Formats: sequence, C-alpha cells, structure tokens
Amino acid sequence: MSQAAAVQVSETPRVDAAERFMHAFGKPPVGFVLSEVARALERELSLAWSVIEGRASVEELTALQAVGQSGGGAIPGAAAPRRRAERLSSLRRQTAEPKAEASAAPAAAPAKESAGENKEYAAGEVLFNKGDSADHLAIIISGEVEIFDPKDNKSIAILGKGVSFGEQAILEGGVRGASARAYTDVVCLEIPTGPLRTILKADPGIMTPTIEGLLLQLNMINTLSKKLPRNDSGIDFRVMEANNMTSVQAKKMLEEHYVKAGGSGLSGEVLMFLKLQVNSMFNTTVHNPGDVLMRSDEKDFTSALILVDGVIEAVSPKGTYQLGCGSLFGLAEGLTNSSSDWTLMAQTKVTLINLPIDRIQRGLIHANPAFRRIVSYTADRIVEIKREL
Repeated sequence: MSQAAAVQVSETPRVDAAERFMHAFGKPPVGFVLSEVARALERELSLAWSVIEGRASVEELTALQAVGQSGGGAIPGAAAPRRRAERLSSLRRQTAEPKAEASAAPAAAPAKESAGENKEYAAGEVLFNKGDSADHLAIIISGEVEIFDPKDNKSIAILGKGVSFGEQAILEGGVRGASARAYTDVVCLEIPTGPLRTILKADPGIMTPTIEGLLLQLNMINTLSKKLPRNDSGIDFRVMEANNMTSVQAKKMLEEHYVKAGGSGLSGEVLMFLKLQVNSMFNTTVHNPGDVLMRSDEKDFTSALILVDGVIEAVSPKGTYQLGCGSLFGLAEGLTNSSSDWTLMAQTKVTLINLPIDRIQRGLIHANPAFRRIVSYTADRIVEIKREL
C-alpha cells in the first residue's frame, strides 16, 4: 500500500464506522447495513448541503447522481474500492467541464441510490398535506415554502433557502403534522428517507432521541401557535390524555404496536413520546406543585425537560398555557444557546424526563453532517415560532 493510500481520508466516515461496529473478523456480521446505498446517500447529502451553502453547483450534484445511476446496484466487497475510485474519477472529469456545456446537457434522471431528486413547484402549489404518510425529507434549494394548517388555512411558518422540512419522514410511521405549499416558485431537493432511517438504526447513540425530541417540541409549538388569540381554557397541549404508565408498561405498549399488522393506531407523536419514556439513557425526576422548573431568562440549560405526567403552567410574554403529558421544553433553546422566554411552574405533582444538553451536543459532533444540519434547522425553526407565542 502506498503512503498516499495509507493516509487517504474516507469520504463516508459515518457508514464506515457503522460497518466496523457491526462486523468482527472471522465472525458473521451483526445486524445488516445497505453499505453502498448508505455510502451513496452520505456522499450525496454532503454535496447537496454544499450546493445550498454555495460551495458547489447543482450541476455537480446532478453529475454525482448520474454517476451513481450508471454504477448499477450494490457493489461486491472485493470490487468496491476500485469501482468507487472509478466513480470519483468520472465525477471529477464531468464536473471539470465548462458549466455552459453541463447546463446544455439533458438533465440526468436521479439514481436509485441517490440522495434525492430536485423538484420544482409553482407558487401556490401544495407539496404535501397534513395527515399524508411521510416518505421524504425536503431541503429548499431556492424560493420559499409555507407550512400551514389546512383546517383554517392559518400560516405556521415561511421557510427559505437552505432550510429542511418534513423531518417526520425520518421516523418510522411518520405522518405529516401540517401541510406545505410553495409560497413562491420553489425548487426542493426531496430525499427518500428509507436510507436515512437505515443510518439512524446503525447509530446506537443519541441522534434518534434528539430528532424525536425536536419533533415533539415542534409539534407542541405548532399546536400552540394555532391557539392565538386564546379564547379557551383547560389543557392547551398534550400528546396523551394521561400517562400513569410505568416504563415497563410503556415498553409493552410499543412492543404490541410493532407486533400488530398495520400498527396499533398510535399517532407518530405518541410513538415518539413513548420511545423517549422508555429510553434508558435518560433519568427521571419528580417535582411538587409550585416548583419553578425553568425561568424566562434562563440560558445554558443543563437539561431539556419532557413532561411524563402532571400539568405545567408556561408563562410566555404573550400568554399563559397549561401543558400536559408529552410537552417538551428547552431542547431547541439549549441547542441554539437561546433563552427560555418562558417561566415553567408545576401545577400538580409532575414527573419529568431529563435530556442532558451537553451529552446531545457531544453526540452531534460525531453525527452524520446531514443530521447535524437537520437538527440545527429544526431547532432554529422552533425558536423562531416560539418567539411569537
């Protein structure tokens, strides 16, 4: 092996690390990973974000997808290094050509192993509807997308270039929690999420609960944003009516859901909440009525909080909310170094799951770059919407 080959940096460190974890020399592999699919996804997602950030061109992304398509299906292990080198060499040749020639060439169809497909939508066109099965994540290449509630046509957020949305698709059984339409003419990179789920399943760390927690918080903030101006009383948000289950009972409910054909009818929010409840990485604390759990000017959180049981009063600059089981506080704020803006007080005896912010931040350092950006954009969106509450 030459010295140059010895120091070559892998293009797909995340997938390579997963394979090392799942295989041991002389023994059958533990688990299963779609190596080439996952590698292609990691390469192309990285290039897609470079396009968004202005460090690469759309033509380069199209060329990489075309190279992936011409390479065929899964590559046998013995031939993989040579074939990958051929693909990279071909990519360099294609992207070195003048851009005028590249743009004149017919657009290549997306590869079966590609990170996604660029799609154009005219202003006003619906991208997906609330309640649809979530099968892809989208990143805005150009233009703006409006997230709205179809029930009353109320706008929830306007998203611009570089923002990812539709994160529910990353999770098994995800459904759209709101509708999306083109606010202007828009181009989106739509990424099938089957391979993304494969990468998450190969990660034994904190990425999955982090994304689940952010989606729970986004769901809560979106729900509360529809209640303005407030004219009702009672519980403003909760995932479940009540939760007197132990972790063992919650785990049994999850097992029954996955055993039953077609699931047990549990919503995506309930599934995320129950999975966080049974996660052994997090500890649980109990607090008495009147305890202040978080202050409005608080920053540098040690933990985000998930309400397992009881009722919390949240006092915001524009109102007061009664929040129940499944409410989540401080995760997006902790990840973006933002202040709480809310004061939280226990109205009843409450049980909380504590998600350590520093541990999540350390985990993100080693996570797939695409997932880091998804976490970043989702957290930013939560903080932005929450400022209006």
